[in-house]
Amino acid sequence: MAEKIIVMTGGTSGFGAITSKKLLQEPGTHLILGTRNKRIAGAEHLPLNLKSVRSVKEFSSAVISTIENKKIDVLICNAGISIPTVDTKTEDGFETTFAVNHLAHFLLIDLLKLNLADNAKIILTTSGTHNPDEGSRVAPPKHANIYWLAYPEKDETLDEKDKINAERAYASSKLCNLLTARYINTLTENWEGIAYDPGPTPGTGLTQNLGIVRRILWKLFSISFLRKRVFPKSNSIEDAGKALADIALGKISIPAGKEYAALRAGKMTFPLPSELAQKDEVMEKVWNDSKEILNL
Repeated sequence: MAEKIIVMTGGTSGFGAITSKKLLQEPGTHLILGTRNKRIAGAEHLPLNLKSVRSVKEFSSAVISTIENKKIDVLICNAGISIPTVDTKTEDGFETTFAVNHLAHFLLIDLLKLNLADNAKIILTTSGTHNPDEGSRVAPPKHANIYWLAYPEKDETLDEKDKINAERAYASSKLCNLLTARYINTLTENWEGIAYDPGPTPGTGLTQNLGIVRRILWKLFSISFLRKRVFPKSNSIEDAGKALADIALGKISIPAGKEYAALRAGKMTFPLPSELAQKDEVMEKVWNDSKEILNL
């Protein structure tokens, strides 16, 4: 059986850990995880800090050395954070949430592009928070301006409340993930860019950087009957992780002309993304400006 090489971020905790374990159940899977400390039995682990451009470059070089002359079949960009402010910066000077969720993964895709198989899948984890029509409790994006998102002190649309700005930073980063997946599908007919939305998934580590009350509530809502009552369209960690693995393994196929796969109440759906996410000119500008800001 031919070896299937899968490279993944965000594969050691939350639903990503479930995904990793499901992937490793498939014979012939060589799973390479970018991680800071946690481990998944059976996977290969390479150091990765998504808050650092230097670390992303070192990780990509380590991946290339590890796979030698082989190609990557699936690249899963799943790691993500949400923090309660837009005032923190990475060592490269970018706003932290946007740097981790979008810029680091954009850079990783670019650095590994020559090592992707001809029919590779590139999966980016997005969120329904990108779409105002979803009615999320998270403030939706106002724009997809890469420079304003990377340097929010320049953003002319900032709210007076830091909480709102932080929520928008997260939602906007997820919008850019989706737009990146869309653009990948314009590069070649062979690669498949997929934006996977796990839906609300209480119990993940997404709120670990938020206040203690929000962390406790998020954990409590992972209890099945509470989760279904408060978030009717939500999913368990197990369902969200399995769905991502099934997409990566081709057990869930994305319909032709689609790239947005959204898990809702345990069922995979393929809705249209937000109006902003459907605009080709926005997609192209996000791609080009992301390359420019990262000096690619």
